[in-house]
Amino acid sequence: MRQFDVYRNPETEISGYAPYLAVLQSHHLQVVNSVVVAPRINDSQRALSPVDIAVVFLGSPFILAVAEMAAMDGRRLQQVIGSVEDQEDAIRRALDRIFTGF
Repeated sequence: MRQFDVYRNPETEISGYAPYLAVLQSHHLQVVNSVVVAPRINDSQRALSPVDIAVVFLGSPFILAVAEMAAMDGRRLQQVIGSVEDQEDAIRRALDRIFTGF
């Protein structure tokens, strides 16, 4: 599991709203089973905040909602279906805004 990998959301009750999860946690930190992920949501009516990132994934528009990140059991994430590595700079800026205010 590498940082910025994308997986299908195993939480079926919210997978309609957030069908994919992007790994935010560094792949160099694998000392526990949990992993920090952010949902890729398909809410086209949502106004983008300074910590939301508009992306196209599998030909459809999504929002990577960095402020909605959470830890989950990484063993629940199965097959990698893509990556958001091309959005690394925007993701790091969003994380900086969340944790440092800049």
